[in-house]
Amino acid sequence: MDKNSVKVNCDFCEKQIECPKDMLEKSKKHMCHECFLEKAENGSDVELKDVHVDFPTENLIEQTANNMVNEMIEEVFPALWNEDKTKLKEMSKKDLAYEMFGAGAYLALSSFMKLQHEEGMKDDKEAKKGLKL
Repeated sequence: MDKNSVKVNCDFCEKQIECPKDMLEKSKKHMCHECFLEKAENGSDVELKDVHVDFPTENLIEQTANNMVNEMIEEVFPALWNEDKTKLKEMSKKDLAYEMFGAGAYLALSSFMKLQHEEGMKDDKEAKKGLKL
């Protein structure tokens, strides 16, 4: 446990979680990541404005990646399918799987590289801004 954290109980399931000390004063309630995901997936009337959510970094990355992939599937696949439907229907299952895997890998890698480039450009801009002052 981090020395800047304290143990608290989830106000929804009573599971013991960690809370940064500075969040103790700011938060009215505490929630574990399992309760948060359950409420997000099933809909909830719980106001999350002043709720501290203990979301372990490894779970946050996995969940964020999963959400991004699902969103990409919903948005990109229909366009890809409509564009190449005839060609794709004529392919063997193996060739289709290969083609779709390649398209997914390309989309993931190109998106990652674009994000890195944009972040680098942002950092460069901020660095130059700091030099002009």
